[in-house]
Amino acid sequence: MNKVYLDDEPAVNFKTATLELANPDGIEDAPATLDAESNHKSIEQIPSSKDISYAPFKNVDVHSFFTDRNEVVERAVKDCHEFIKEVSSDEVVGTWLLTEISLWDTEKERLVLLTTKCLYSVKYDFISLKILEYNQVPLANLDTVVIGELIYPSSSFAPRLNGLAEGMSYIINCAVRQEWSSLTTCSSFTQFESRRRHMLGIRLMWNKGHPLPLSKKWNPFAKNIPWLTYASHPLFWHKGSEMDKARFDVEAMHAAILSLLSEECNMITGAIIVENYCGIGALVHNKNALGFFKVRGKVSF
Repeated sequence: MNKVYLDDEPAVNFKTATLELANPDGIEDAPATLDAESNHKSIEQIPSSKDISYAPFKNVDVHSFFTDRNEVVERAVKDCHEFIKEVSSDEVVGTWLLTEISLWDTEKERLVLLTTKCLYSVKYDFISLKILEYNQVPLANLDTVVIGELIYPSSSFAPRLNGLAEGMSYIINCAVRQEWSSLTTCSSFTQFESRRRHMLGIRLMWNKGHPLPLSKKWNPFAKNIPWLTYASHPLFWHKGSEMDKARFDVEAMHAAILSLLSEECNMITGAIIVENYCGIGALVHNKNALGFFKVRGKVSF
């Protein structure tokens, strides 16, 4: 098990921070001075993922996920709680199974444990039932929390590639089922339209307003990126009751972490830019759910 420390410590307490935030027009590094007090948004102003009309992962076979089995998730949560007790005396406030989105737009299944002083992002093997690695972020390090829709830059090819992949998948499925008439309808052409994420996300940042250096920004092997980006787990859209959904809901984690952050931390509501301009690798990775533990035919990984 590899332990990863995120070592960017805050120097002093401060009331304002200069933060490089991307905007929907694709301008990634537009500076803006954000006042902490004016950016404490109420939870009522935050867009709800439950109100999104287009449900992502609607065609996913949820039963192929190992985490669709309640006893597996319960075992994982128990193992993680025991691990936290070994490395820290902090009280665990909540546990969620979420999707972590990397700098390179790859989606990964992670157990997120929130304690009174730290946040743990745990990579758990739901097949062999063991912890593989984890990240630990002290809450005192966080200087900005952003919640909003995950979007791509305006110059990104990712939405077009997603639409192309969806269209080709639709044609192949129709051919397998021999539904040839479906291919002649107008709806078959709409399958190739650009695909936005239509997902709510949360980004936790401790970069103190500094942009990511080029040595990390364009390095796929870079470690210690000074932020974490989360979205709801695919199972969130397939659970019936609100109680079952809460474990997979990124909004539930956001609500819990707000009460633990200092007044100096900026709370921002706005779009979260995922810098994927021509991410064919991310497209293949995400379409095949390679970041999730699933049953894949005769094998499982």
